[in-house]
Amino acid sequence: MYIHAIGTLLFGIVLGYLFQRSRMCFAGGMRDFYLVKDSYLLKGLFGTIAGAFIGYAIFSAMGLISAFPWALSKGLLVPIPGDPIGASGSVMGHIILACIGGFGVGFLSIIQGGCPLRNYVMAAEGNKTAITYVLGLAVGAVIFHLWVAPFVKSLGL
Repeated sequence: MYIHAIGTLLFGIVLGYLFQRSRMCFAGGMRDFYLVKDSYLLKGLFGTIAGAFIGYAIFSAMGLISAFPWALSKGLLVPIPGDPIGASGSVMGHIILACIGGFGVGFLSIIQGGCPLRNYVMAAEGNKTAITYVLGLAVGAVIFHLWVAPFVKSLGL
């Protein structure tokens, strides 16, 4: 019954340990490569992208996931009542929301001095600035889902 929760917790502990030991930071990797041609931190970015593709291929082959547009057309995604950006929205609306949210998180993360992943690791280490950043992400997610998502959905996109 709790096997998924225990598995997720163990997977999170392993990934957290690896991220902490590797100093992984996507924004820092791009910054270092652009400024001083140091590709050490970029290895984590490329490893994550490769892992995502491999994981997607494995889970697709097992029939556990399907691609988003096909899942929508086959009725595999069921809207959650009260969800402002549920599966009943249009694909263009989802793209617009992803761009707005992604730009907001990315821009504010760079201003803060790192990527969200690195800030989560630093918050777990006790860094007060990173803890404030993580709390700000949570508040920003609430604001996004309460006001931004319903506004974009009301536009009918």
